[in-house]
Amino acid sequence: MEEGVSVLVRAYVCVVVTLSAAYYLTPDSPLRSVLWTVISASTVVAIAAGVARHRPARPLPWVLVAVGLAAYTVGEALFYWPQLVDDRQPAGPSLADVWYLALYPLLAVALAILVRRRSPGGDRAALLDAAIITVGMSLLTWVFLIGPYLNDATRGTVLERATEVAYPLGDVLVLAVLARLGSGRAARDAPFWLLLGSLLALLATDAIFAWQSLRDQFHAGSWVDAGWILFYLGIGCAALHPDMRRLDEPVAPGPARLTSGRFAVLLAVAALLIPAVITVESAAVAELAVFLAASCVLFVLILIRMADLMAALRDVQRRRAEDRFQRLTEQVTDVLSICGRDASIQYVTPSVRSLLDHHPDALLGTPLTDLVHPDDRHRVAVLLGSAVAEGGRVGPIECRLRRANGQYIVTETVGRVVDDADVNGYLLTTRDITERKALEDQLTHRAFHDELTGLANRALLADRVHHALERRGTPYQHIAVLVVDLDDFKTVNDSLGRSAGDALLRAVGDRLRTCLRSADTAARLGGDEFAMLLEHLDDAAEAARVAERILATLRQPLSIGGREIQPQASVGIALPDPDRLPDADELLRNADVAMHMAKRQGRNRFAYFAPSMHAGLLEKLDLAEELRGAVERHELQVYYQPFVDLSDGAIVGAEALVRWPHPRHGFIPPDRFIPLAEESGLILPLGYAVLETACRQTAAWPGLKISVNLSPRQVQDPAVVLYVQQTLARSGLAPHLLTLEITESLLREDADVAQHRLGELKALGVQLAVDDFGTGYSSLSRLHDFPIDVLKIPKPFVDGVAAGAEQSALARAILDLAAALGLGVVAEGIEHAEQAAELHRLGCEVGQGFHFSKAVPAAEFDALLPMRLGAAGR
Repeated sequence: MEEGVSVLVRAYVCVVVTLSAAYYLTPDSPLRSVLWTVISASTVVAIAAGVARHRPARPLPWVLVAVGLAAYTVGEALFYWPQLVDDRQPAGPSLADVWYLALYPLLAVALAILVRRRSPGGDRAALLDAAIITVGMSLLTWVFLIGPYLNDATRGTVLERATEVAYPLGDVLVLAVLARLGSGRAARDAPFWLLLGSLLALLATDAIFAWQSLRDQFHAGSWVDAGWILFYLGIGCAALHPDMRRLDEPVAPGPARLTSGRFAVLLAVAALLIPAVITVESAAVAELAVFLAASCVLFVLILIRMADLMAALRDVQRRRAEDRFQRLTEQVTDVLSICGRDASIQYVTPSVRSLLDHHPDALLGTPLTDLVHPDDRHRVAVLLGSAVAEGGRVGPIECRLRRANGQYIVTETVGRVVDDADVNGYLLTTRDITERKALEDQLTHRAFHDELTGLANRALLADRVHHALERRGTPYQHIAVLVVDLDDFKTVNDSLGRSAGDALLRAVGDRLRTCLRSADTAARLGGDEFAMLLEHLDDAAEAARVAERILATLRQPLSIGGREIQPQASVGIALPDPDRLPDADELLRNADVAMHMAKRQGRNRFAYFAPSMHAGLLEKLDLAEELRGAVERHELQVYYQPFVDLSDGAIVGAEALVRWPHPRHGFIPPDRFIPLAEESGLILPLGYAVLETACRQTAAWPGLKISVNLSPRQVQDPAVVLYVQQTLARSGLAPHLLTLEITESLLREDADVAQHRLGELKALGVQLAVDDFGTGYSSLSRLHDFPIDVLKIPKPFVDGVAAGAEQSALARAILDLAAALGLGVVAEGIEHAEQAAELHRLGCEVGQGFHFSKAVPAAEFDALLPMRLGAAGR
């Protein structure tokens, strides 16, 4: 508790600082007056808390101080009460002044008690010192503060002037006892200094207030109020400090000491104060001038004697300083040197041994430029010469200096030109900055290069594109910018981990370097996106040849994390418009647009930028932004297409399909907005919303099965299993009534992730189906490894099923495969009764398609449930 400043002190300081800040930030208003009163009241609370906490043996002085401050606070409240009640400014003496003035005698009594207790045997020297200071300060107070109030009848009635004079008199009373307390022998711990400082702040602030009031310059909220705040803060901190209980302990008697500071104060007060006051107030009286002259002569003689003492002291200090300088120069690593106007070394500190491995004496007379690297020598000579011509500072000069072994280090030299009796030349300081320069070069490289691949980053590439555009005239007219983006990089990152993804990016960076010439620049823009600047092209078609070389190089198999990967990429090519000068950002943006077009065209290819692409991309971006808003506002709707038993036309289930009714464009086809949702990541909230809606709705159709599409991004999402589980629990739908449809490509591209995730989903009890089976080039040998329950025959295989054995071969093959593996089958896209009949004959039990019904809202689907959907169709 008593080690250092207590928690109470810190808390009180925070409170006062906060209230003070609020006071200064609050405009002139009743609230400001309330804040000021609270600040003064907080000191009373602090003293009470300190006395209660630390329990001094004789708390009377603290009680008197607290009572005085409480009276002062009451005066504050009475003074500001008219302003708070009817916004009327107080004027003239009032009852508040009685409470205000009560502070000073109470403070004086409290201090006198402290003096008596600390020096029970008295202290004549301290009493005399205090008397000198009090008399001097009393004279100043009388001449500059009290006298003007008493002698100026225009300042109000006698009562008003007497009230104004009472405040300086109260300050003199407090000063007299405070000077005695401060002059005595004391164990001066923290509470003592806090108490002394706070009371000095009060006296000084009162004097400034009286001085400004005489001239009608004071106004509340000015800097003067900070002095009173310091008074409150110091008193409160002194009371809260743990050592406050020892403030009145007796001090052991000892010989009187006259310190230099104390002597200077007494000398100034005794010798100068009265003459100065007389000079100011009565400069025209000749008799007093003699007194002033004698006093000044006496003071000058004393100063001469003190000057002799100071001269001797300076001589001692000079010798000590020389010794310190010698020791310092032996320890510092920087080299201090003095060179003549011809740059020859005249003096050098011993630290040159560690810097250049030269003995100081061996370098005397050597031209500084002889140590400079030949490539830097001319520049250093010019800089030194310009400093002489301008008569100013030298450097900083960065250059390489030769060590004794012939190696060079990078140094920085600063200094100035000196022309005096001791030095006529250069005063220089040299330090080794070899490590700093190496670090700067490293940081510069990091600032313009990708840390993972070592390629240039976007900033460096943009700068080089900018310069290439500026110099693209003859013979360097043809330049091109390529943007390369890896296809399906996220699959690698999610399935094999981030370290494998980083390894793939490094390998791609290395391969891109092999595709470029020395004049070209390869950069990583971020993520899995790279870019190249091709310069000095013979023709624009050469950019396409480089793009083909990049694609072919990247397609070569690569071993990452113990697995063989065949990277693929899409490349966009942008050429500058020959009729105008585009900026670097525009060229990079055009290449990026072309890259996205290459992805839309099937990936693993390149595409040139065309202006129409930009318009198409803007349209795509607008649609993506509208889709985001539609998903957030839950504007997309879930439609249901029935699954029909082909034997009797009964509805046995449904597939949930999402539809987007756009407010301006009507229904947006799913093949337009689903890919956008996949690219932008919206497929996750969209897919989960469809799942939630479909499960809740199906729970209202007892016994009916529901099939919901699960995108590859959802399968890769580690939270998909938990979300499906929670959705089933919230909706009340039995797990076996839910079928999750996945694409066949997922079994090929994300086999390991898919196998693990589908196993977890299967453990929930749901059914799993492969949509459009037979169109994704999946390996039939791996189909048995996945927990699949249903295969869906795609529409292209259904279209020709009624046209003969040859056209129905693929559908028959899927049915035979499903039978061999014990899987169910659903035929999609049935549009004619003949197709339904033939599929039923081939052994397919369930189908869906326009022959039975298109996808409809839930309300219309309710109406379909009792029907038998067959040849009549809908």
